[in-house]
Amino acid sequence: MSKLLEILRTEVRNDYTTTALASSVFSVVYCYDGVSGSVEAGDGQALVLIVDGRQADLLPGGAYEVEQNFSIRAVRVWRIGGPSAAPWSGAKEEEKASYFFRQALLVDNGRIVEDASIPELLSGGSFDASGAKGITLNASGAHFNGILLNHGSRFAISDSRFLSHGDGGDDLAGWGAALMADNRSVLDLTGSSILTAGAIRCALYVDNASVANVKDCVIYTRETEDSYAEYARLTPAMMKRVPFALGMEGTVRSLNVMADGQGRFKNCVVVSTGWGALSTDSGTAYDVCKTFALDVEDTLSGIGTLEVAQEGKRYTAKKTVNGVTWGFTVGGSGYVTYADSGVHNRYRNVEFYSPDYIQVMGSGRSGSAYLNSYLQSGHVAFMTQQTGGGTFELINTRVDTVDALLQIKSGAANTGFSNLVCDNAKIAFSGASTRAKRGILVELVESDDAGNPGVTTYTINDHPAEAKATRSEVADSSATLKNGEYSGDVYNSIYNYKQALNLVLENAALTGTVSASRAVHVDLEGRLVPNGTVLNAFMGSEEYDHANYAAEKGGMSGDCKLIGRFLHTPSELLNNPINVTMKNSRWTVTGEGWINALSVESLDALCVDAPVTLHVKALIVGGETYADGSYASGNVTVEVDSTVIEAEDNGVVDAGQTYGNVRYTLIALRSDGTPDSKAFTVKRQNYVDGNLYFTLLPAEGYSVEGVAVEGGTLAKNTAGGELSSYESVVTPHADAKEMRVTATVAC
Repeated sequence: MSKLLEILRTEVRNDYTTTALASSVFSVVYCYDGVSGSVEAGDGQALVLIVDGRQADLLPGGAYEVEQNFSIRAVRVWRIGGPSAAPWSGAKEEEKASYFFRQALLVDNGRIVEDASIPELLSGGSFDASGAKGITLNASGAHFNGILLNHGSRFAISDSRFLSHGDGGDDLAGWGAALMADNRSVLDLTGSSILTAGAIRCALYVDNASVANVKDCVIYTRETEDSYAEYARLTPAMMKRVPFALGMEGTVRSLNVMADGQGRFKNCVVVSTGWGALSTDSGTAYDVCKTFALDVEDTLSGIGTLEVAQEGKRYTAKKTVNGVTWGFTVGGSGYVTYADSGVHNRYRNVEFYSPDYIQVMGSGRSGSAYLNSYLQSGHVAFMTQQTGGGTFELINTRVDTVDALLQIKSGAANTGFSNLVCDNAKIAFSGASTRAKRGILVELVESDDAGNPGVTTYTINDHPAEAKATRSEVADSSATLKNGEYSGDVYNSIYNYKQALNLVLENAALTGTVSASRAVHVDLEGRLVPNGTVLNAFMGSEEYDHANYAAEKGGMSGDCKLIGRFLHTPSELLNNPINVTMKNSRWTVTGEGWINALSVESLDALCVDAPVTLHVKALIVGGETYADGSYASGNVTVEVDSTVIEAEDNGVVDAGQTYGNVRYTLIALRSDGTPDSKAFTVKRQNYVDGNLYFTLLPAEGYSVEGVAVEGGTLAKNTAGGELSSYESVVTPHADAKEMRVTATVAC
């Protein structure tokens, strides 16, 4: 017969943050079976409640039916702290979220830390300092870690189950992760499963040169079961939902690999109901660490729901792991995988499914290679923003998508450039797209980045018809289509800067329209979204008392799907040149196009059923440059007009916005005040501390004589880690809305 445990009163270390209410309890008064009692923790300790072998929350008003026993344990808090208040959060420094790490098992430097561990939470099987076999860990309280490895520990887990229900605290810090490897530790996880439910609660966290080797495992991360009020109070608020700027919704990531950590997966199932499944964040660039952040093989992963497959029920995909067949159904919102800060990922023989994106890449020269894989997207397969030259490689891979294969965001909000290589890839467009009849293979578009993760609105502001020619350039983006037949359009709609898109066909056949274009936002039905329209993020459903984006009722109802949804109209060149080079290839032209330079071996490589005209600035046939004029081949007419578009130099080399939403512009001026936007290029990083880190790279024959800043303070960069490669840092003034960084150059 069960007995009732009631939590009457608690005291916490810092009651001004909701995350502390469950994690920093140092005193409790309770009533058990009608008898009162109390427990107090010592200095540097926190209390943990265990009910019938599972961890539970110590919150005032909590009540538990105890079948066998309970205990309230005082454990040493091994890690206290948290990030500095985010520049957009508005939190006072003394009221930032504090992380009181508690865990079932802490292995530090290869040894179990007894006074920071609760071994009774590991039921069944066996464990020691080197590993665990056949155990079950059940955590049903917020901000509680399962097994945490630190300082070079190596730990092998097999045939085990990890259950974590309740909110996490910060998946950029691993707070609340079921399994966590930090500071050069190695986790070997085989034949096991991890099931989580709760906002910000990731299943697996890997950081600081640690490695997770995951084989024959199932990971299923579900969104919050909170009430709306509980979800709204979560701190830090910035981490409880995917940034609105990415054009999706969701509250959890199954995996987060940070810095130079590595996640290696083989023969696994990894599913999240919303946000991300296989994620990296704030990584260390491949050029620095020379290792893959993610190396994934023979794995099914996606955004949606997962269950043991039922007889006769239809699923998006199935996979058998350890003798059990799992059924996956795509749904919700999010990306399957992510790369940023210059990390590289490799995926071999994988199956990825998403209602939105297969992968997002942001910041730095990030890269990803897909080999012998199948990928299915309900919107855009790949999207990049704020990138610095990273490459997607699709080799012997099939992609099914609806609107586009690759969307590259650049322009006024945040400049970026990316590359695509398709080699013997099969790209299919299915479903109902309101953006293009044949689908879009590649589009270079003006970024509609709404801003940092704390921003929850974006105002439509499309004005391609008002653009003026400029000399301010962004590095080229490129797409190479090799060894196959490809169908779809290619567009460049950049207008605030000058940026080229280079299309190369090698031993390939292309059917589609290739052109400079004007692009504007459209809704899900393809109707124009007028300028001034405010898009709003979905911040949870108060009506249905939850914030579960995968729910049938009260789920995703915001405007995120309109982010990145552009309709293109082919139009004359301005700042958006497309250069097409064909090598042993054929192009079936499906519509009028405006191209900067067209290089073909023969005009016979261009074909079409109905008459069509291509307008080009330069035509090279068999290595010979053709003069201005009209050239016909069958139904294709190529009009050559080499007239140069005159543009004034405004000196703008780069521009964007910080994580604190402070706009910035980097300008080059000669000593006499003459603008010279080609004087240097910029290597920069908009970091989460709200600062702008950068290095100026002078062009040949130029030197930088001085740098002045308006709206911010310039200093020599002394930060380490991933920021160490930048020479300077600009900190915005407290009330600044805009910064102007002016470099005086000599040549």
